[in-house]
Amino acid sequence: MTASHPARARTTRKSRPLQSTLLGLVLVPVLGLSAVAAVSVDDRLGHARDAETALAEVQAAVALDGLRSAVAQEVVPVLGANLGVVGGQAAAVDSTVATDTAVTTAASGLAADTAREAALALHAARETIRTDLDAGYSRYDDLLADLAGEVNGHLRTARALGLDGELATALADLQRTSRATGLASLEISSYLATVARAQTVDRAQFLKVWGAYRQAAADVSTLSEPAVVAAWRAATGTQAARQLAEVLDSAALDGTSGGAPPDPADLTALALDAAQRDEDLREVLTGAAANVVDQAQRQSDEARGQLQRLLVLCGLVVAATLTGTLVVRRVIAGPLGRLAGQARAVAAGELVDVSENGPTEVRVVAQGLSAAVDSLRQVRAQARAIAAGDLDSEVVRTPVPGPLGEVVHASVTQVLAAFHERERLQADLAHQAAHDALTELPNRAQTLELAGRALHRAARQHGNGGRVGLLFVDLDHFKAVNDSFGHAAGDELLRTVATRMHDTVRGGDVVCRLGGDEFVVLVEGVEDEKGLVDLGQRLIAAVSAPVALAGLPQAQHVRVGASIGVAVSAPGALDAERLVQDADAAVYRAKNAGRGIVEVFDDELRAELSARSELETALRHGLETGELVLYYQPVLDLETGRTRSVEALVRWQRPGHGLVPPDAFIPVAEASSLICDLGRWALAEATAQLVRWDREGGERTGLGVAVNISGRHLAQAHLLDDVTDALTASGVVPSRLTIEITETVLVDEPLALEHLRSLREIGVRVAIDDFGTGYTSIGQLSRLPVDVLKIDRSFVSSPDAGHADLVRLLISAAHSFSLGVVAEGVEEDTQLSALLAASCDAAQGYLFARPVPAADLPAASILVT
Repeated sequence: MTASHPARARTTRKSRPLQSTLLGLVLVPVLGLSAVAAVSVDDRLGHARDAETALAEVQAAVALDGLRSAVAQEVVPVLGANLGVVGGQAAAVDSTVATDTAVTTAASGLAADTAREAALALHAARETIRTDLDAGYSRYDDLLADLAGEVNGHLRTARALGLDGELATALADLQRTSRATGLASLEISSYLATVARAQTVDRAQFLKVWGAYRQAAADVSTLSEPAVVAAWRAATGTQAARQLAEVLDSAALDGTSGGAPPDPADLTALALDAAQRDEDLREVLTGAAANVVDQAQRQSDEARGQLQRLLVLCGLVVAATLTGTLVVRRVIAGPLGRLAGQARAVAAGELVDVSENGPTEVRVVAQGLSAAVDSLRQVRAQARAIAAGDLDSEVVRTPVPGPLGEVVHASVTQVLAAFHERERLQADLAHQAAHDALTELPNRAQTLELAGRALHRAARQHGNGGRVGLLFVDLDHFKAVNDSFGHAAGDELLRTVATRMHDTVRGGDVVCRLGGDEFVVLVEGVEDEKGLVDLGQRLIAAVSAPVALAGLPQAQHVRVGASIGVAVSAPGALDAERLVQDADAAVYRAKNAGRGIVEVFDDELRAELSARSELETALRHGLETGELVLYYQPVLDLETGRTRSVEALVRWQRPGHGLVPPDAFIPVAEASSLICDLGRWALAEATAQLVRWDREGGERTGLGVAVNISGRHLAQAHLLDDVTDALTASGVVPSRLTIEITETVLVDEPLALEHLRSLREIGVRVAIDDFGTGYTSIGQLSRLPVDVLKIDRSFVSSPDAGHADLVRLLISAAHSFSLGVVAEGVEEDTQLSALLAASCDAAQGYLFARPVPAADLPAASILVT
């Protein structure tokens, strides 16, 4: 026994440094636990604050909702007094006192500023409604909407805090209950406003509130809190609530908006029922709010309880840490302190040499730290090589020793692979951003970039070599290929055209695709325009050759043509966009000249564009300042001989030029969005003129009007809004308005048919103007969304017997499809007789009347035969 004591003593002395070291290492998890505890403390404190903030927001919302409810109740007796409700004046005074009390209640906490603003708005509403019922009610209505928005805003803020569990559910229930309660209090006031003011807009508002309340009430039945759902059902199931619902449902579903107001006694009972129901629903809301308050208080208390426990734990951890530190400091303070200093230096980025002395365990740690420093030095060298772009150096290829080195080397390898992949992707993205995906040609953005570079190079040169040419190639009849064979065939055709153009130009010329069926060819070192014209003609020949497309019969080929505009830069010019625009203007002239030709942008075209721009500016100014006017030409019913409608024709009373006919300015408007502004104005002015004629009375009462709408305007989505806005502003029924379009619109605008169907669905009539001059066949009439055909004047006035037969055929065909027919340009009695014999429905022309201002339109036009 005694012999073993020295051995145990030696073992104890040898193991004492290890035990001391292990004790020192305990400090690390202790400190980590302290950090975790600190984070948890902050998290719990945040939860408590969030719950308290949510509680304040809910209290503000409840206070403002009480104010909103009081304001809504105040409106009811005010409107009731105007309708003769028994006790309406006294009730109005009582409700005013109740509202003032609600303002005082809400004027605290988060709702203070809103309550003060509401008090000012409430005072203004009361003052206004004494003298002007409509304006006063509108002020009340605006105040209710603002208060409802503030209530919902406070509840949204509470929900946005990210609270979870039962509190989040209670907040959601409260928000839906608040919405339903607010809409309920608006029902009776909006209904009484409808009765008191008998206006369509009030009925629309009542229907909107009525429907929204029904949906909101249904949402309440799906709440998570059974007590709130039960309370709601009890409040809405009382006799007063049921009686009120029956009256309001009847008012909403009967569809009436005018007539004699209800009996004052009935309105008195209705107001009392509404007050009782709203008071009951307010109690439901109060219960839902109380549930939120309870949940918020409970969550805050729980969070603060957890916070206290965490603080106690933190205190214990700190105490244990201090005790352990005092015990350990004497044993390994020196060696471990030096090692700690070296470790701090390494952590700060200084790869210092590590001294290996002290207890065995400290030396082992020092050796490990020294090896780590060596590895970090090699990693630093690799990082510097990668940063310098020396990716193939020996230091990058040499892995760091050990398992960690293998991981680091694998990471470096992946970084290198990712770097090379990024370079490849960047190159691919740059190519995709600058090139058309279908043809691989430079796209519009790259075209402007290339043209800009070419212009800068040209500006540095001298003589004829300092000019840049651009050919704008616009394919002819490409749309027909898409429509006939599909877009896949169209894409293949575009690729073929791109290849042919690339094979036709010189080696230094650049072929680009702007988009759709538009291409450009950029040519540098231009000597004269003739060379560009010759190149353009070669391009037309190459593009126009037949193309055999995959999927078509072997013997079948498709053909497209091309129109080309040529523009040459001026010496020193640097504007690439202008060069493209000039070539575009030239190709536009080439298309108008018959297609398949080359046109050069010259001084004449420049002057024409300048004049057009000046005319467009003047026309825009004239539209803004009221220089445009509408002339009206009667359309006579050939059966009765009387005017049944008029066609509105735009004229421009331009200062200094007199009355400008439409053919002098409409084409300019058609080339820009100005034609849409012009059509919008014509719709509003023509429908307003119908109202003015109706007020004057006489033969012009009840006339219809036809307004011409351009294809550009018809293709816009806002056309339907423009038509409905004009009808709503004037109050004209849709059937009195006819929209006139040309046949070419039906072919050129893909959205035309869809928009015409939408117009007819709201009751607007549609007419095809100048029928017979376009591409519409008689067989298509049954599928077109139109009501009237207007036969072009060239057929009516022609002495050719064949044209007379064609007119009879058109009239017969239109009648077979239940379409009306109007003959245009009737100027002679013989033409009128022929139309009567052919059973034409209506006619217009100089034989009856010329287009005149609205004031000069005859009160009645009687057909004389």
